[in-house]
Amino acid sequence: MNSTVPSALFQALAWAGSAVPLVVAVIEWRLGSVYHTLLALSIVALTFFASRGQRPTWVAMLLLGAILVFGIYRAWAGLALLRGA
Repeated sequence: MNSTVPSALFQALAWAGSAVPLVVAVIEWRLGSVYHTLLALSIVALTFFASRGQRPTWVAMLLLGAILVFGIYRAWAGLALLRGA
């Protein structure tokens, strides 16, 4: 069984997984949380640089997907706080 995925799909998910935490970092900066901004920027760096050397497997895709889903949740929650503030 071939456990690798198409490289273009993997790279698209890696870029999205890096872009969403970047949006979260901007939202957290606007909320005034330097700690969470630095955490989000660390996730951006780890996701971007770790995915460049990673073999595109299904396990790596699941991890990138989890980062993407969590980032979307954090962005949604941060936007709700910004609108309520």
